[in-house]
Amino acid sequence: MIHAAGLPAEGLEPNQGYGDHARQRLGLPVRQGFVERDARSAGAYRLITLYHVLEHLAAPRTVIEALRDWLAPGGHLVIEVPNVEATCQSPAHRFHRAHITTWGVPTLSRLGIACGLSVASTWTSPDGGNNQVVFRRDDAAPTAPLTVLDEITRHYPARVAQVLAGHTPLRHWACGRPLTRLAARPGRQIGERASARGQTDPRAILDSLVAQWPRTGAPLTTDAPGR
Repeated sequence: MIHAAGLPAEGLEPNQGYGDHARQRLGLPVRQGFVERDARSAGAYRLITLYHVLEHLAAPRTVIEALRDWLAPGGHLVIEVPNVEATCQSPAHRFHRAHITTWGVPTLSRLGIACGLSVASTWTSPDGGNNQVVFRRDDAAPTAPLTVLDEITRHYPARVAQVLAGHTPLRHWACGRPLTRLAARPGRQIGERASARGQTDPRAILDSLVAQWPRTGAPLTTDAPGR
C-alpha cells in the first residue's frame, strides 16, 4: 500500500524476528507488539486489514473489539481467513496446528456484528479455500440483537459437519484437483523466478512484484451473512 499506492500505512507484528526483517530488510514501518496491549487513539484508521491472522489468535473477539475502536466512523476492517468448509486441500491438511479457531462466512460475520460492526461485503476465493469479510464501523446503525446473531449461525454447524464428513481422501483424489495443482506448480515456480530475475535484495524483489501486480482487486459480493 505504501509503495504501490503511496498511502500512509503501518504494521503491527508480534514476532521480533519478523518485525526486524520488515524494518531492516524491507524498510517498512512495522512495530512489534500485540493489538490487546497496543494503545491507539480512537478513530485513528480508515482501513485495517487482518489477512490470515484471526485464526491464530487466542482471544479473537477482544482483538476485533479493539480494532473497532481504532477505526474512524465509516472506516473498514478487512478480515480474510481459511474457509472451514474448504475442500480444495487434502482432508489430512484441513486443520493446521497453528490455527486455534476455524471460520466460515456466517461465524466470521457474527463475530464482527457482535463487536458492533456491520457487514459491507463477503467474498470466497474461487477454489473455496479462503473467506473474506469486509466490515464497516457505522455508529449510526443499531447493534444487531442476539436473536439475529443466533439466526446467522443456527444451521451452520450441521452444514459444516456435512461438508467435512463428505470430504474424504478418496473423493479428494478422485476429483482431479490434486493432480491439476501438481501439474501447475512447475509453471508457477518458473513464473516466480522470472518475476524476480536479477534481483537479490528482498525489498527489490517486492518492489518488482508490486510493479507487476494488477491494479484490480478480488471481486467482493454483497451476500447477506450466512448465505
